[in-house]
Amino acid sequence: MSERQKTLQLKQFNHDYPITLIYDQCKSGESNYGPWMLYGVEYEGEQQGIFAEEVLHNELKNYGKGAKLIIRRNQDESGKLDWQVTPANGNSQSKPKQTVISYLDDRTKDIHRQVALKIATISIGQSTKPWTDEDLQEITIRMNKLLSILDGSDENELPF
Repeated sequence: MSERQKTLQLKQFNHDYPITLIYDQCKSGESNYGPWMLYGVEYEGEQQGIFAEEVLHNELKNYGKGAKLIIRRNQDESGKLDWQVTPANGNSQSKPKQTVISYLDDRTKDIHRQVALKIATISIGQSTKPWTDEDLQEITIRMNKLLSILDGSDENELPF
């Protein structure tokens, strides 16, 4: 975001503000007034910033760069305020949940195999004598365990 970027004021109640998120995450910090969350958005063809209070932040943080959203600040008859964030045209472009990689290209798989083999052989220990069949079997077991972690098929190990 630029240094002197305009700030979009969402003051009107029950009014739709169609925006597009410019970044995947907000900038955040703390001031004398407490924590702040600043989202970069495009509104009416102009890049602007939105300082989101916690309730609005909790809605916006589920979306990423390029998400076209409609923000609405609602107020009912009793004066109660709430925020409504909905995807525009049904295209949410929400942030992908952090999931284990399910697709790896051949080059990545080859690199994983090389790294796993190197770590497995090092973990057996250095020796000047040739490896026995038991050593080779242990290297294979360790290498396959490392590959299952790297390739994401072992979800109970090392949370990446």
